[in-house]
Amino acid sequence: MGRKISVLIVDDEPNVCETLKLSLERKHGFVVHTALDGKSGLRLAQRIVPDVIILDVMMPGLSGGQVAETLREFHSTACIPIVFLTGMLSKAEIEERGDEIGGEIYVAKPVTTEELASTIHWVLGR
Repeated sequence: MGRKISVLIVDDEPNVCETLKLSLERKHGFVVHTALDGKSGLRLAQRIVPDVIILDVMMPGLSGGQVAETLREFHSTACIPIVFLTGMLSKAEIEERGDEIGGEIYVAKPVTTEELASTIHWVLGR
């Protein structure tokens, strides 16, 4: 059995973080870390260097876009795939445009664990 996939979820909604964490760990065997704001997400990403980052678009303080931009500035985190979670686009809008919008991967909230796990495997090419 290979190394477990490491995931960092950054979302300002504690119940979203906890629900996704528990389900991704129990059902899919991922190692999941969470952060409730952009600044702590940046610090944690640099410390653990996860395989993929799930990043809420709309957060107080640093937005998901600002966090992603900052992550791209550091050598250790520049190449980590980022999946944006958004409540701003519907599932239908994302499907119509394709999951990639502006070169970034978007998943509409609410997201199922299965949908998120599938997206994680897809972006990691596994």
